[in-house]
Amino acid sequence: MLQDSTQSVHLFAIADGVGGHPRGAEAAQACMAAIIEYWQSANALPVAPNGIEQLVSHCQRAVRALTDPDTEDHWPPQTTLALLVVSAAEIWSGHVGDSRILHYANTGLQARTRDHSVTEMKVQAGEISERQARRDPDLNLLTRALGSPVSPRPSLQQWYPAPGDLICLASDGAWSLLTDSDYQELLSASDMQSAVDAILHAKLKRAALDHDNSTIVLVRF
Repeated sequence: MLQDSTQSVHLFAIADGVGGHPRGAEAAQACMAAIIEYWQSANALPVAPNGIEQLVSHCQRAVRALTDPDTEDHWPPQTTLALLVVSAAEIWSGHVGDSRILHYANTGLQARTRDHSVTEMKVQAGEISERQARRDPDLNLLTRALGSPVSPRPSLQQWYPAPGDLICLASDGAWSLLTDSDYQELLSASDMQSAVDAILHAKLKRAALDHDNSTIVLVRF
């Protein structure tokens, strides 16, 4: 999390290296470092939503700098990115790839971002259901990612959480494990860190050995 105390702005972000591409972890690290660099050089967090697009472009350049010219455009290092900018006036997100942002209230899921993936395209076209999507063979095929030869445009979204609601930033390794009942448990937890650790630990014990790394950030309003 980054905080601009002069403007009462907070920024939360996660990046997840794309599997099947070399140096995915390095791409994610470069992306997060670029966010910090952008904040330090500008001496302020981005004003949404235009500032989010500028920040994502800055991250794209940082990840593209990792590309080996000898293997240009074959398997460049790539990463997803999901970020949330919270100010006193409004809340915006920007994302590229399949790291999700989800809004939960006591009544359940209120909204979520839409993945940049082949599977999400199938869901939107009505070819498969949300439940079927969790086991779709194309689940890991992304249509946008940072580090790709063509600069990806982030999807922007505004959020309207009520007091007590939860907004979650999650890599695919995390959101693919968590269910609606898990989020309801997190909503009622007095110690969310302990709760999410316990939930993910139990799920990962039953998951396949090659399950993706799980990254999650929780913001309670």
